[in-house]
Amino acid sequence: MRITVFGASGRTGRSLVEQALEHGHEVVAFVRDASGFEESGERLDVHEGDARDPEAVAEAIRGSDAVISVLALLKAEDEPEYSEATRTIVDAAKSEGVRPVVVTANRDVFGDDEVTGEFAAHAREHRRNRETLKASGLDWTILAAGWVADEPPAGAYEAFVDEKAPTRKIAPSDLAKAALDALSREDWVGRIVGVAGAS
Repeated sequence: MRITVFGASGRTGRSLVEQALEHGHEVVAFVRDASGFEESGERLDVHEGDARDPEAVAEAIRGSDAVISVLALLKAEDEPEYSEATRTIVDAAKSEGVRPVVVTANRDVFGDDEVTGEFAAHAREHRRNRETLKASGLDWTILAAGWVADEPPAGAYEAFVDEKAPTRKIAPSDLAKAALDALSREDWVGRIVGVAGAS
């Protein structure tokens, strides 16, 4: 399988690229700045660009079998860059005929209750992504993690279909494993799946 990964230079993204390559997949790693991306391999293509650029995104997705986005809103003042990127990715996947799309989120994606404080922008962005995916007609899955933390990987995780996961910590590599697994989980298509570290 050829997989395009957006957010490939982040904690979860780097692990996702490594795991996909280890499983024998071809990977297109989409990064904002390729100078700091050290992964290499004969089955890895690195694309540098802005995930809101339709042409760059379409080029990265072209010829792939699936898309995984582990992009995140880094600062509240960057809103709505994250949801704009997701919309660009979804539009490109549709135009390129790539149906499986996996996107990571946090627990606020499950509802529409008001979120205040420093994470309000993040909640709004995840919910915009949810609506973009629901309207896309694609084979989408949203993985909603409670708490991604730099913990030693467990090599496993717990999944809760259509439910918030407990707020246990999950290591970036375990979230990456869930994202990769999502591509073969037909029962997760069109669903929001809560994920947490294995108890």
